[in-house]
Amino acid sequence: MLTNTSSSSLPVQSSRPSGHAFVPFNVLETRNRDLLAAFSWMFHSDPLSALRDALRDFTSRQHILFAPSGQCAIAQILSLLPQKEVVIPAWICHQVKEAAEIAGKRVIYVDLARNSINASSAQYAEVARPGRILVAAHLFGVPTDIEAICELAKSRDCVTIEDAVPAFGGRLDGRPLGTFADFGVFSFQQSKRISAFRGGVIVVNNDKILDLAKLDSARVTPTVRAMPVAGLAMALAQNFATSPWIYRWLTLPMLPLRGALPSLFRKMRPAQPATSHSSNEQMTAPRNQYYTREIHPYQAELVLRMLRRMDNIREHVVALANIYMEVFRNTPIETFLPPGSDAGGLMRFPIAFSGKNREELLRLALKRGLYMKVLWSRPLPEESEYSRFPNAVWAARNLVLLPLYTALSAKAAELLALNVVDVERSMPEQQIG
Repeated sequence: MLTNTSSSSLPVQSSRPSGHAFVPFNVLETRNRDLLAAFSWMFHSDPLSALRDALRDFTSRQHILFAPSGQCAIAQILSLLPQKEVVIPAWICHQVKEAAEIAGKRVIYVDLARNSINASSAQYAEVARPGRILVAAHLFGVPTDIEAICELAKSRDCVTIEDAVPAFGGRLDGRPLGTFADFGVFSFQQSKRISAFRGGVIVVNNDKILDLAKLDSARVTPTVRAMPVAGLAMALAQNFATSPWIYRWLTLPMLPLRGALPSLFRKMRPAQPATSHSSNEQMTAPRNQYYTREIHPYQAELVLRMLRRMDNIREHVVALANIYMEVFRNTPIETFLPPGSDAGGLMRFPIAFSGKNREELLRLALKRGLYMKVLWSRPLPEESEYSRFPNAVWAARNLVLLPLYTALSAKAAELLALNVVDVERSMPEQQIG
């Protein structure tokens, strides 16, 4: 996989770690003071217009449209495009596939590139045929070669959508990710870098493809605008649960139950008839807040507060990423940030322990107080198609994510990384497929 390199040389311990880093996987950038201060929206004339103007400055793009969520934004764009086929990476958030199904598109998959967590222009080259839509993603904020993908699409008469949901704040040659393809998509969902509970943004980089007034007004299901009371309560609860003392002594001991409780609740529910959708059958949009709730002025005020300190957030994320890269240098732990690429848009720091049993390693790490997360343990295609996407399968079975947020100190990040190295060294070799 990629060679561990870093843009800076940082002093890092070379011996075994002298302590444990009890840090949450994610701490919201929206702290309680932000959640309270955002109520000032009531005294401002039009927070939504102010947010649109701020995003115009941020992206250097004139056409900024809002949507209930990032996934809804993708479905909204796809539903208005006449093309019938959409190409997406085989390993990506399942909600991207859901958005394509809601739009009634036929889904075509491409594998990830080797030594990468993204599908690059080389993977799109074979399937980029005239009349198709290419969805390119910067997974976890790691930039893909979006310029080459867009050039390929232009030469093949394809439309491009840039999923910059996990890469808000990231740049390529000084230009914000999300501004390269015909359409870019951002999200303010709870787990994202700029969290406002939910909400999405469409950045129109090519205004010749769709009628902008129609794109701005069209929705895949009826929507309303309401104060996000539930989201606010969840954010307050998450801030409480991830405060240092509470996390170490109350939240962390309960983390092993995270997987068991949802499974128990599912078993307690009455059985529902199974439903399936073919890749070209239109699916009804889910009746949840990610499709039915418009961005509220309170959320706009919350995002505005985050944007004002975006440069500081980027600087801190870059510093943490450099620490991880330096600690993992010359170790068997694999990293995926291409040399020289911008780390400021990273949402999580992806690593892999090739040749080790990931599940055993995660259990051992959790016993030591290290909570690392995995996502999408299966690629999107059916299991019978796995052989067609070996790199996607490898990522699904091996990738692990480390935290990146401004509440994580440099010292805690270094200690966390050193403990991860120690856990990896304590594991026996066990080659898995």
